[in-house]
This record gives sequence, C-alpha cells and structure tokens, in this order.
Amino acid sequence: MSRETNSPSNVQVIVRTLEVDIVLGRLYPRERLVEEQLANRFNTSRHVVRQAMLELEIAGLLVREANKGAMVCEYGADEVNQLYQMREIVERQAAMLIPLPIAPEFYVQLGALCDQHAAAIKASDMLSVVAANKEFHQVLYRLCGNTFLADVIDEMAKKSNLVRFTSSTDLTRLKQARDEHYLILEALRKENSKALADICVKHLQPSRLMYLERQGHLS
Repeated sequence: MSRETNSPSNVQVIVRTLEVDIVLGRLYPRERLVEEQLANRFNTSRHVVRQAMLELEIAGLLVREANKGAMVCEYGADEVNQLYQMREIVERQAAMLIPLPIAPEFYVQLGALCDQHAAAIKASDMLSVVAANKEFHQVLYRLCGNTFLADVIDEMAKKSNLVRFTSSTDLTRLKQARDEHYLILEALRKENSKALADICVKHLQPSRLMYLERQGHLS
C-alpha cells in the first residue's frame, strides 16, 4: 500500500491525534517519538511525520535534541506557574470583554457543548470529552470580539496540553470541570461579567496544581 501524500489534512490528523495522546497521558513528558513508528501508525511517510512533529515543536509540545530526535516536552514548576499566570491574565481579560447579553444562538451552542461534555464524561468517552471541552472554550472566548486575544488563549491552551494530562482522566476533576462549564453558562445568562471572569480563572487551577503535585513540587 502506498504512503499518503504530504497534504495539510494528513499532517493535521497526526498533529491532532498526538495532541490528544498528550492530553490523555498516552504520551508522557520526555517520551521519545520515533518517526518510523509514527509513519507506520498513520500509514504515511516519514516526511509527513516530520512536518507534523515540526508543528508540535512550534506549538511547544515537542523538543528536538541533536542525534536523539524528538520527545514530549516537560515543564518545570516555574514554567507551569508562568504559563498559568499568563492564562489567568488573558482569559480573565477575554471574559470581561464579552459583551452581555450574548446572542441567543450562542447560549444554545454553549449549552449543547456543556451537555456533550457531560454525556462524554458519563460514557467515559475521553476523545469526546477532550473535543467538547476544547470547542466550548474556543466558542466562549471568541465571543470577546478580539481575534488576537482569542488566538493567544488558544495558543496557551495548546501549551497546557503538557500539564492537563494529570487531570484529563481524573473522574473527580472531570466532574468538577463539567460543573464549572455550567457555572460559566449561568454567569453569561445572569450577565455577570465579574462572576464569569472569576469562574474562568478558577477553572484553570486544578490542572496546574495536580501537575505540580505529581511532579513533587507540592506537598
């Protein structure tokens, strides 16, 4: 069977799949990625795999070492705290910028994503959990009206995939995240910008704390 061509869609399939693998802890920090193994897994060429790995490197999820190839990045305590400090700043600002009330169709869309996320947790469908969570936050922050700010938030969220694997499969945390999504929706309905911003910032903390605890930086 011939290998697939180096099309953007093929590269993006690999990128998205490996991102999910990192979020779900299927790929661990400092785990090495072997081009030939990935080429066989995705039935594609090593050149396509290299393109995907380059995108993941640019996104801050992989690092290359001379004569050793690529491996999943690992953040230290200072890096994690700085990353989440940045996320708190930009996500609070975006939440405060969302003009209230939002259009009814966005209530419907966000509510549907909350329900999808909750149903996926109940069904232990982790791929759908990750997808619904990602789309919920992208839709939410696009409402701020500042495309550049929303793009920064999306970029920071991608970098946080290295941290979130500790909480993405923890049922207690997943249920907490589910409940916080509904609280975000409630704050939007009540047109309470401060409550919205506060819950958005609170929503970030468990992943950071669980990662630091796992790495031995918290007692």
